Amino acid sequence: MAKPRARPKAGMQARPFLRNHWYVAAWADEVGRQPLARVVLGEYLVLYRTEAGTAVALENRCPHRNLPLSEGRLVGDTLECGYHGMVFDCTGACTHLPGEPAPPRWARVRAYPVVERRGWVLVWMGDPDKADERAAPDYNIRLADPAWWHVKGHLPVKCGYRLILDNLLDLSHLAYVHSSTTGNRALAEHATIAAETEGDRVRVTRWMSDIPPAKAFVDYAGYSGNIDRWQASEFMPPSYIYVNSGTAPAGRGVSPAERMRSQGLWGFVVYHALTPETASTTHQFWAMAIERRFVPPAMLPEFERQMINIPLEDVAVYEAQERAIALDPAANGDVRPFGMIAADKGLFAMRKILQRLYAEEQRRA
Repeated sequence: MAKPRARPKAGMQARPFLRNHWYVAAWADEVGRQPLARVVLGEYLVLYRTEAGTAVALENRCPHRNLPLSEGRLVGDTLECGYHGMVFDCTGACTHLPGEPAPPRWARVRAYPVVERRGWVLVWMGDPDKADERAAPDYNIRLADPAWWHVKGHLPVKCGYRLILDNLLDLSHLAYVHSSTTGNRALAEHATIAAETEGDRVRVTRWMSDIPPAKAFVDYAGYSGNIDRWQASEFMPPSYIYVNSGTAPAGRGVSPAERMRSQGLWGFVVYHALTPETASTTHQFWAMAIERRFVPPAMLPEFERQMINIPLEDVAVYEAQERAIALDPAANGDVRPFGMIAADKGLFAMRKILQRLYAEEQRRA
């Protein structure tokens, strides 16, 4: 008789989310006077703006018969349920119950702390007493720089958020997934990789010396000979990634200290905010920024099309991985490698940080 399969141990895989952190719930232009429904960390939220423009996030479930409040309507700064007309203010308290002299004490929904940072609307998903606006990520500085052009997007992805973190910390995949634009085989075959951990952050840098330029670097930077190229990714908990990409003619390059910030002769930066929707689905908020002088205006429409397509190429990979993981009972909801290669060092460091922070958060709870 076959032995019954052991149940997965409780822990990071069973409850994979850090709660006491800020998460991007929407781009600022998604939140307005029409209620917006969004699932974040398995919780149903409704977002809207007051008449003064302040973003609000409430639990998206009427406490009476559970109709999502996003199906209702705004009345001034309050949200009226579309089923029985219960009205909720920005704090989540019911201020009016039709036909009753006063709302009952149970008539309230959870209100989530909200901050905005350069186009991101962030919500605090943990203990509201621990919400510190100063801790909200503030690294996406180029999105507010008039000398830089940017394109942005929001992708609902059918995979766990850690698969996307893996992808963005190991940029060798550009050689195969993005070979028509920013990647070529030299990125995988001729890279010197360094991974370092500083506190709760992981930085992975890739240095490629005297390699052929990928197609985008020929088309937009005008390279005709070999180049030095560097890529740097930085992970910040709970699920943020900053990517810097730069180039210079072969032999000129930049110092290791500059590889996180310098774009050299031609390059760009990418900001990723990965917000788990559920254990197996993720909101990927991304933005790519580049100095305006790097792309001629006549070429900008095609450049934008290519930049929008790059994340879509990644999504096809993530979702294929997730399908394979879902069919592997031993995977326990996450990638299950049978071995490790040099490029994995940063990925393992990132996972160790997430596991440690999760354990610490559970102990405090």
